[in-house]
Amino acid sequence: MSTELFSCRNCIHNPAQGLTLGPGAGFCLTWGSVIERPEQTTCKYLHRKDLPMFLARRGIQEHQDEFSQVPHMADLETHEPVVPRAYDSDDVPDAERLDNVTRAVAAYHALDSAPDATAQRRSLTLATFAGAADGRRAMTYASLVRRVLASGAPARMWTRRVLDLLDEIDADVLFRAADLLEASGAADARWEVAHARLSCIQEFGWHAGQERLMYPMTELGAHVAEEDWNGFLGALGRLKGSFRDLVIALDVEQRILRGPGL
Repeated sequence: MSTELFSCRNCIHNPAQGLTLGPGAGFCLTWGSVIERPEQTTCKYLHRKDLPMFLARRGIQEHQDEFSQVPHMADLETHEPVVPRAYDSDDVPDAERLDNVTRAVAAYHALDSAPDATAQRRSLTLATFAGAADGRRAMTYASLVRRVLASGAPARMWTRRVLDLLDEIDADVLFRAADLLEASGAADARWEVAHARLSCIQEFGWHAGQERLMYPMTELGAHVAEEDWNGFLGALGRLKGSFRDLVIALDVEQRILRGPGL
């Protein structure tokens, strides 16, 4: 098992990076900290980007057990603690060292964790990452929605954001060369974004108890196995309408159960 899969690069709490995306330092929303070496750092709260939590449960539990006694982030190999370090937007060298998408995540953290932050404000702030053709921002949005799902927030907070993600799930994504860890890695990067998006829908399905949303690989698996990108996007386009209808139906059902005014 590759240890890199359990690094901060593959964790939804560091949403702007991935195994193929985002050179340099990252930003962890759990610790409110800059991550100097994301490929070499982890913690007990890791939540994998590449798989939905219910399919990665055994490996995640082993990882949590391994790092359970470490108080903060830690070195992936030595387990030496890494002390969280807040991002200072007024520090020019600090600001210049982080790229635009990572700075946007740090700004999101400041708004999301503010004492006066309301559920509506958090939802609207998250929505600013939706609808992007840029692969880094698409990865960020999928990760942020998954954080909402994992937080135990009320279902009414999930639905609009999940629908936003479904609207763009079959859209191709673009990358700047500066956003790729390897110049030739665009093909791998777009598959990484695709898996992050799909995992979000699968996790929503798990929370809602809907197997149709939990296991989309029944229809998509052959395209993934053959790395047939165009066929994959076409199949997603055919599926997303029914997925969208199901999410809306679940939302209507929840509204009826909550009753008027709730």
